[in-house]
Amino acid sequence: MTSAEHTDDAGLLSPGRAGSAAEAATGDAAFLRAMLDAEAALVQAQAAVGLAPEAAADAVTAAATAERFDVRDVALRARADGDPVAPLVADLTAAVADEDTARYVHRGATGQDIVDTAMMLVAARTLPLILADLDRTADALAALAQAHRMTPTAGRTLTQQAAPTTFGLKAAGWLSSVRDARTRLAAVRLPAQLGGETGTLAAFSAADDTVEGTPDRTSTAASCEPVYDLTGALDTTLDTPPEPLPDYPPATGPTTGADPEPDLGVGPAPDEPIYDLPGEAAQGTATDPAPESPAPTRTATDPAPESPAPTRTPTATTATATTHPDAETGVRLLAAYAARLRLAEPTLPWHTLRTPVADLGSALAFTAGALGKVAADVLVLSRTEIGEVAESRGGGSSALPHKRNPVRAALIAAAARQAPALASVLLGALVAEDERPAGPWHAEWQPLRELLRLTGGAARDAAELTHGLRVFPDRMRDNLALTHGLPTAERLATALSSAVGRSRARELLGAAAHLATSAGIPLAQALTETDPAVAELIGEERLRALTDPTQYTGSAPAFVDRALAEHGDTSSGPPD
Repeated sequence: MTSAEHTDDAGLLSPGRAGSAAEAATGDAAFLRAMLDAEAALVQAQAAVGLAPEAAADAVTAAATAERFDVRDVALRARADGDPVAPLVADLTAAVADEDTARYVHRGATGQDIVDTAMMLVAARTLPLILADLDRTADALAALAQAHRMTPTAGRTLTQQAAPTTFGLKAAGWLSSVRDARTRLAAVRLPAQLGGETGTLAAFSAADDTVEGTPDRTSTAASCEPVYDLTGALDTTLDTPPEPLPDYPPATGPTTGADPEPDLGVGPAPDEPIYDLPGEAAQGTATDPAPESPAPTRTATDPAPESPAPTRTPTATTATATTHPDAETGVRLLAAYAARLRLAEPTLPWHTLRTPVADLGSALAFTAGALGKVAADVLVLSRTEIGEVAESRGGGSSALPHKRNPVRAALIAAAARQAPALASVLLGALVAEDERPAGPWHAEWQPLRELLRLTGGAARDAAELTHGLRVFPDRMRDNLALTHGLPTAERLATALSSAVGRSRARELLGAAAHLATSAGIPLAQALTETDPAVAELIGEERLRALTDPTQYTGSAPAFVDRALAEHGDTSSGPPD
């Protein structure tokens, strides 16, 4: 047996995510590729702002291909430094043949910059896959809600039958939760990470090897909006993992009829200096002396001039309005770096400001929970004793060949129960000390990946479950009949109160309900036997209608219509 066979995680104990697109997008090879993409983008960004030659960027990018590297070897060597970046950088540096070019590999960055950025890249490549399955699930639920808008079924509270509802309303509730999950997940912001050792990028501000000449690209990446559009309708091509990032060709000018490519250099906007240079400003600066005015001629009758107010000399603690030119270098580099990776540009480095990871983890856990609600209801409704729904292809049993287990629902429910604990680890990592912490960000790696995998697998299973869900309206009516009309007692109480008063109505209903339960007869018959005069007062036909649970669904159809309208399907009415 080979070493790989001993160590590979093939998903043997994780059938919920095994074989899913999310699993492929979050494996070790995917993280390795993301780290290499981050390293290549770092040199590309330096070239864009004039801190590295284009030839160096091209060479590092060419070397940063995942096939060159042994992910298992990198993982084993990561123990020495506590993260996989150090051994990967060593291998990438060795892969760059030219020694002068190799010095630009990982220059000015820290390992956390690369790991954090890689996590955001992996998430950005995985979320569209999850969102596509959520869209498929929502469409299937909308179809169920429409088809069963008027299908009566038992409403259950605290495990017992209560007032009736419709199966369409139940499906509309599932739809609403899944849509809420999609909205939250699509709104998550995924920023690049680049701050250097303590979040100042000082190593780049102090660079003494700025490349001569004007950078050939101008940065327009000041926007903090992510390039990944996770909020709109998704293309069907997202059912497959996205293509690798391009090999970073130089940007070209805008093409007619298409959105312009972002310029990634540092040239100032027209007529707008980045900072003032002494002697070149058109107007006097705060540090220029004011021009002397000619002394006025004083006559004998003029009053003596007042002594001028003393001039205050700034002390060492007085703040100045001037920013050192080098201070802007890191900001421009961060903008170019984020644009290269097609991630959001953060306002500042977030080494110990873990909002992006906490937000992502919370949205994933919410999504798993929303899908888990669908699964929980399916598990209850598919029980032998209830039998109101069934999966299209139930799983078999190793012991009982007749069983058809609701496997998809079981796997989704399992994921939903694991997700909150994983998200809690990410929320706990918000408490991170100093400028870069020891432990909190390391603790995020596995829980975040597992959340992406579990939620991705659950979304895939939910799409399969809802598209193939079998619904049995006749069984729903049979189950409603088990309670002999008792769930309509609330409705009947209102009618009786207007005829005999509230107190007498409660007394009659209590006695009739006891008789219906003990004798196994319909509530209408039990009321007639309890007080024939009152039953006659209401009328036999009206009494049957008042105790018919299928006619007591209230505004359920209207609520279904509202949910469908929100989803974009405004059609309504009973099924064909």
